[in-house]
Amino acid sequence: MTSRKLPSPNKPGLSHRWLAVGLIALGAGLVANSLLGPLIGDVIRYRFSETLLNQGIGLDAASLFLVAPLSVGAGILVLRGHPAGPILALGPAIYAAYMSVQYAVGPEYLVLAGNNERFFPFHLGLFVLAIVVAVGAWAGVDPQNLPPVSRRAARWSGGVLLALGALLFLRYLPGLIDLMGGEPSVPEYLENPTTFFLIALMDLGVFLPAAVGAGIALRGEAPWARKAMYGIVAWFALVGVAVAAMTITMQVNDDPAASVGQTATFVVAAVVFMALALRVHWPLFGRRRRPRIGRPPMAT
Repeated sequence: MTSRKLPSPNKPGLSHRWLAVGLIALGAGLVANSLLGPLIGDVIRYRFSETLLNQGIGLDAASLFLVAPLSVGAGILVLRGHPAGPILALGPAIYAAYMSVQYAVGPEYLVLAGNNERFFPFHLGLFVLAIVVAVGAWAGVDPQNLPPVSRRAARWSGGVLLALGALLFLRYLPGLIDLMGGEPSVPEYLENPTTFFLIALMDLGVFLPAAVGAGIALRGEAPWARKAMYGIVAWFALVGVAVAAMTITMQVNDDPAASVGQTATFVVAAVVFMALALRVHWPLFGRRRRPRIGRPPMAT
């Protein structure tokens, strides 16, 4: 009786190979978007106000120099069978989906000049790819590969997520009060109301409940909550860096809406969020003996 040759347990399975390809393609897509946007090529001219165009330069810089390399790096880790690969994939995938919606839906198409509607298929493809990668990364994270945590650490981590949710709510509270007053004066709303409401809807309607729900579940020691924690913390870190880059660009370009205090606040927040993300993800690389994400060997 002959036995069928089986793949090595150190090699990733087909689903993980596709995840790696998706991550590398996502990184390439983010690079292309940054090169074509206002940062360098200005081929894509978004129908944004001057302030949002300045912010777009900072956003493209963050995508080009941070998020795209992280996406490609996560893909390489997946190919090598490192258990941290799918976990690191969550951050850039969620970030790309979040940003591509803003590129496609946020512009004021009937009011401001531009041509970004011509690139709608590209941004749609970027969004779909990001969602597919996010789902694949979530499915590829094996809770058994995650570093063990004590009950006290789990409760502390849950508290951190609840605090992040509270910060997100407080970020929008003054603007919401202003809008509900009947005579809005928030500059972001007056210049680009579509983008303002779109981002507020995603932040308050998606990421705020996700952070609060995962924080409560983590304190209750739900198994899935640890996977959610990595994605949420990574999203805060990557978006935090992007927002800091936006405010720095506004400051450099003498944007009328720029503020030294606001820039300093967002830079400090970005540093704190990135330090938190490093603290959360670092144990994934500190294990001397790590399990692989490939398929286990089968008996012949």
